[in-house]
Order: sequence, then structure tokens, then C-alpha cells
Amino acid sequence: MERPFALHTTWTTYGTWLPGDERGHVSHTLQATGDWDQRVNSVGAPPASGHERTRELARSLMKHDAVMLNLEQAMQVAIALVDAVAKRGWRIGRAAIMANHVHVVTFDTPPDGVAVRRILKGTTQAALTDRAGAPQRWWTAGGSDRYKNDDAAIENALRYVENQERILVAIRDNAIVGSLPPR
Repeated sequence: MERPFALHTTWTTYGTWLPGDERGHVSHTLQATGDWDQRVNSVGAPPASGHERTRELARSLMKHDAVMLNLEQAMQVAIALVDAVAKRGWRIGRAAIMANHVHVVTFDTPPDGVAVRRILKGTTQAALTDRAGAPQRWWTAGGSDRYKNDDAAIENALRYVENQERILVAIRDNAIVGSLPPR
């Protein structure tokens, strides 16, 4: 019997969740001495707490304005995600597109989170840029790829994504279910 597998991928819009963010972060932290504390980004490790010095440095290094998606842009992201997985024979169990980040739980993908995330972010970047009619930086670099290898972990990921607050557009079983009222 084949082992269950899903990939829970998350990424943020440009400039909206900077290193040092008070909501927590997994970035290197700049100390007053000028030394950097190494980031910890492993399964089960809690995110680092907010760090003003690191956040202010990250803000000063931004080359573009921060991006907050509106409803129309979120719908473009959803359409691009559904098209991208359909072309590859993958499936989206759940996705939630919010103004400042995206969660996607996919099935039938290769077990390479970085490559899958690159495709999902790249296709949505292209769709948003085409719609805007000019190049723009929509997403931050990187993101999170969580591998779910049993039924309980997959169900938890699906429930987590479905219960996000302030979802602009949701996807359920490869179908765009439209915008949802804010929670």
C-alpha cells in the first residue's frame, strides 16, 4: 500500500512579513554587537520572537513597496494555481489566498517542496504581472514546504488552510470556491 503524501506550501507577499516580525520569524537575527544569530527552521522548532533591529534593517533594504493583494489579484492567483496544477497532473486539496500570504496543500506532486513552490510562485507571479501590465515584485524570496506523510497530518493541514482568517479566495479540490467572508 502506498504511503499518503501531501505538500503544504506557504509564501508571503513582498514586504509584509519581514525578518524580525513580531508575529514570529525564522530568519537570522541581528544582534547589537553586529553579529548574526543563526535561524532555526526545523520541524517542531518554534519561530523566533519579534526583533526590532532585524525588522528595521530588513525594511531599510526593501527595493519596492510592500504588496497587499486585493480581491481581484487574489482571484488571479487562484486561477493561476488551478491552471498550474492541472497542467502537471497535480491536485490542490485546499488553498487559501489572503492579502499577505498564500497556503496551498497539494497532492500528486514530486516530493520536492522547493521545486513545487517555485512553480506555484512563478506561475502566479507571471499571472499577476501580466494582469498589472508591468513588472512588479509580488512575492518574498523563499517560503515554507511542509511534507505530510500520514492521514492525520494531511487532514490537519487541510483543516488549517481552510480555517485561515481573512481568506480572499479559496480553492477546494481543484475548484475555486470564490471569495469568502472575513472570519
